[in-house]
Amino acid sequence: MHGEIRSRFIRKYKNYFWLLVALGIAFALRVAFLDAQSLWNDEGTSVALASLSLEAIIFGAARDIHPPLYYILLHFWMPFVGNTEYAIRFLSVIAGVLTVAVTYRIARAFFDDEIATIAAFLTAFSPFQIYYSQEARMYIWVTLWSAVSVWAFVKLQVTSSKFKVEQSAVSGQPLAVSRQRSAIGMWITYIFATLAALYTQYVGAFIVLAENAAFAIRNLQFIIRNSQITIRNSQSVPRPSPLPPRLLAHWLIGQLVTGSLFLPWFLFAGGQLVSWPSISEPLDLPTLLWRVLNVFSVGITLDDSVAIGIALAFGIVFLIGCWRITAPLSHCPTVLLLFWTFVPIAVMYIISLSRPAYNPKFLLLATPAFFILVARGLARIHPGIFERGRTYSTPTPLLGNIFWLLSIIVTVGFFPSLKNYYFDPRYARDDYRAIVRFIDANERAGDGILINAPGQIDVVRYYRRGNQQLFLLPRMRPPDPAATRADTDEMISKTQRLFAIYWSTDQSDPQRLVETRLAERAFKARDEWRGNVRLALYGIAPEPRRAAQMRDAKFGGALTLTSYQLDQRDARAGDVLTLTLNWRVEQPVETRYKIFVHLLDASGQVIAQRDGEPVADLRPLTTSRVGETIVDNYGIFIEPGTPPGDYRVAIGVYRADNGMRLPVGESDHLILETVSVK
Repeated sequence: MHGEIRSRFIRKYKNYFWLLVALGIAFALRVAFLDAQSLWNDEGTSVALASLSLEAIIFGAARDIHPPLYYILLHFWMPFVGNTEYAIRFLSVIAGVLTVAVTYRIARAFFDDEIATIAAFLTAFSPFQIYYSQEARMYIWVTLWSAVSVWAFVKLQVTSSKFKVEQSAVSGQPLAVSRQRSAIGMWITYIFATLAALYTQYVGAFIVLAENAAFAIRNLQFIIRNSQITIRNSQSVPRPSPLPPRLLAHWLIGQLVTGSLFLPWFLFAGGQLVSWPSISEPLDLPTLLWRVLNVFSVGITLDDSVAIGIALAFGIVFLIGCWRITAPLSHCPTVLLLFWTFVPIAVMYIISLSRPAYNPKFLLLATPAFFILVARGLARIHPGIFERGRTYSTPTPLLGNIFWLLSIIVTVGFFPSLKNYYFDPRYARDDYRAIVRFIDANERAGDGILINAPGQIDVVRYYRRGNQQLFLLPRMRPPDPAATRADTDEMISKTQRLFAIYWSTDQSDPQRLVETRLAERAFKARDEWRGNVRLALYGIAPEPRRAAQMRDAKFGGALTLTSYQLDQRDARAGDVLTLTLNWRVEQPVETRYKIFVHLLDASGQVIAQRDGEPVADLRPLTTSRVGETIVDNYGIFIEPGTPPGDYRVAIGVYRADNGMRLPVGESDHLILETVSVK
């Protein structure tokens, strides 16, 4: 007897040890390099909104597509920890680690310690969950609340044999036996967690649909089982109720209470969901399923052949975890996990039929169910890895080899993905920190910052330390052409240099009204991408401008430079010299060309340059007509630290596809004039 008790004690705490290891790994991976990347647009919105009063948070969230709970949590979090990148993201770290713990508890309630431990490790290492556990947004929090809701659902519905139907010792009829410690406490937990998920992100409704579908299936299971019992019984026995009426009534009341408490917010702010535009390209169902499998398994930073193999391995093990010899309805845990996994995907697909809405972060709340089923599949292939006290049939060497092979593939898939996320700039969040630091480092009187999408202004203000004027254009959606051009002209009149931060232009300014006006009246000197954000620098020409200088320079027979106007100011480091080139199209152009403007020192070294297609990249020559005149503005940014001296301004034309320059006279470039830098 004592030996059996001792064995159970060791077995129990051994699994708790592995859980603590998984939680330690989860914490370490989620705090690693937590502030290495810049806050991006939406994170800036989180900080700005959470800094307001509770009333302002509620009204601000109502104008967006996110309910207010996460912002309220962050509102009370920041006074204690500050608003540094590390501090505000640490709130998401907490949710990420707790999600690992709750996933373990759900898997343990459904299956056993072994599957629960494997699920905890898979969740701890998940690149997809780690990414959003390091973001100051609500997606890992809605995942946590959804998992707690499912855990409470399990505790309310589970029987003494873990969802299997028992026979009453008295009547022989099916009986659902609750294993909950406190029914009232579990109902409070369930309603609170479900409401928290809904008030954190609207996708919390996915978990409500999944739970209700699983509850309905369980009713159907009891109906089928009871029908079979009645048919087999030789006596005439009335068909029993599919579930105890009290449990059914409690469930309906719980759903009614939850819906009633969320309905006021939905009536107040839910209309924003209807008016929100499409956020992705259309996807057919197989493509959607493949993308989801890839993201769930290896995250969003691995997209090569290795990722395909890892994703396929995950898919196979997931299917093994779903498979059951007996009818699917006989195993309610698997049914609930399948609904939890696929209901969010199905709803996203249905919505996308009319308004494409694919974004993997909206499916993050389904990952705990996915990992539990993957863990079940691994345990079936090679049982007993973490739980040696159970009785298993001895696995064959082939099955053991499959287990270790899949384990290696999983490890190989996780770590390259995490390496990319932590260290590869291609997968980093939009680098507003570097953008604004560059602007601040080059600040001078007369500078302005153009922000073309409203959400950006919060993250720019978070990082900005200078006194540059901020301009938010266009001021309305959809933009009014006349008003937007007038606003752009006013902005130009108030600045000498303009730093433009372009993001989500297709939504904020689909007609490119602001950029087109700037191309006509300002002089673009830089244009570079920082992730999904584009930073441009414009110079503003001084008035009055120097008269145009006539030229008749032919470039390869396609273009003729008829005249130019070059800024004649005494230039200083940090200035943007302005140059206007007037072109005449001589023949039809079927190949895209770019024009370069170089500032050359005495040895011919390029000191500054600007390359682009005509009219600030908005008018490719392939769209021009023979005989048409093109007025083309360029800025030349003289970098800080440029030594004083005389520099030559050179221009040329080259093919965009192979870089081959068009001849001009006997050279491949044309020297216009010499400028002096003081």
